[in-house]
Amino acid sequence: MKYTNPIIKGFYPDPSVCFDGKFYYLVCSSFEYYPGIPVFKSDDLINWQHVGSVFTNQKIELSSDRNSSGLFAPTIRFHQGIYYVVCTNITQGNFICHTKNPEEEWSEANWIDCPMGIDPSLTFTDEKCYYQLAAMAEGMSIIQFEINPFTGEILSEIREISQGCGGRDVEAPHVYKKDNAYYLLLAEGGTREGHMVTIQKSDSIWGPYQPCPYNPILTNRNIKSPLQAVGHADLFSDNDGNWWSVSLATRPKKHFTLLGRETILLPVIWDDVWPVINESGTASIEVSTDKIQTIQKTENSKQNYFTPENIRTLRLPTEFEQIEDKYVLQNYPQKISLANTRNSPVSFISISQKGYQMKFQAKLNSNSLQDGTFGLIIYKDDSHYAKFGLRKKSTELLIFAEKQILDIKISKQNISQFKDDFYLELNCDGENYNLSVINANRQVLLDEQMATRHFCNEVADSPFTGVQIGLFSEAIGGYTTFEQVQLYYF
Repeated sequence: MKYTNPIIKGFYPDPSVCFDGKFYYLVCSSFEYYPGIPVFKSDDLINWQHVGSVFTNQKIELSSDRNSSGLFAPTIRFHQGIYYVVCTNITQGNFICHTKNPEEEWSEANWIDCPMGIDPSLTFTDEKCYYQLAAMAEGMSIIQFEINPFTGEILSEIREISQGCGGRDVEAPHVYKKDNAYYLLLAEGGTREGHMVTIQKSDSIWGPYQPCPYNPILTNRNIKSPLQAVGHADLFSDNDGNWWSVSLATRPKKHFTLLGRETILLPVIWDDVWPVINESGTASIEVSTDKIQTIQKTENSKQNYFTPENIRTLRLPTEFEQIEDKYVLQNYPQKISLANTRNSPVSFISISQKGYQMKFQAKLNSNSLQDGTFGLIIYKDDSHYAKFGLRKKSTELLIFAEKQILDIKISKQNISQFKDDFYLELNCDGENYNLSVINANRQVLLDEQMATRHFCNEVADSPFTGVQIGLFSEAIGGYTTFEQVQLYYF
């Protein structure tokens, strides 16, 4: 059977998987977006459903997090009927939480009094629980200590167990016990083109760890491939004893990464004592394996992908209601920026863009609008975005487009007569975004274009997140109704 990567498209990086004997659960980084830490579920490894998030209410503080800050690289583990997630909020520290059902509410975050670091992991072995962390003091290294998984209490000394295998930015540690040996999986080389996965082995969980002689065991750093930046992996086995790897990867166009870092799946075999990923140690979009028996669902050009379970807000929750293809947003006057969202949410709901060819549309009734600014938005970060739509002040109605690329800001406005309904359309062909406002008579009142590369990781200020496509309103009080909200991929 063949399947294609990514298995989870769009901005869903740093994947980690656990298997409870029936279902696979996967978590990813969410950074400054809310809800925090998305949870996906699958029974076949190639078809995944977004079933919730670890933080669906304000149990975590994100309001002061800059772009590409916030919640970094969670790990999920299952042990004796309990699911655990460890993660880092870069402005607060490291924490652990748990639940008996990952599709429902999780416990409060229990903060861990340990050195500052990122990419934490858990290993349950020999009736103990060990916590690994990429410590940030005096360069990156991997530390480990025993922990109470319910309280976060540290139960042992904190010891350095690895400085990696020679690559820069040693991160993403995961320890596994197999055949009475301990394996320490690492990410090195940075999360861009030089990204790679390395592994070490020891007879003791405390080390010393010796590197695999053919490291890196996974990387696309020196090959021409549609997948790049491959790394930050997690290993796991299924019910049949087959081993797998999930990792992040990008799909750049002409060296520009628009969609952010995505999640891929690769088969693993063990050659003597070392894992071999995807036979060649490189990642591919198309994978042939007899370990998958189900058919992978493909994107449907008639399916509306703007759905409530995938909606993200920025730093704080935004109140909205969905009724079929209508979305009703609570209005807030704040514009999208860190300065404005420290103390108050913004009226902004969005979906991660997951394909290069897409169409996003909505309808606004100008007579039902309050005074304010309303429309569609392409959002990469606080200084790289484009928004367009309607601006209403008393009896005056303006059609507008506003673009900001770092320190370059362009705004255009046209006065329009009230025509009840206005149709907003955003089209992407991979090279450009086209922004249109059309009146009820199908007359095009606004037709703007901008290059997609302005929103790419290599250009913008937010290297870890992807482009968000969404709806926004800026008004004092009340609600705004967007009708016929639809997002299609081609």
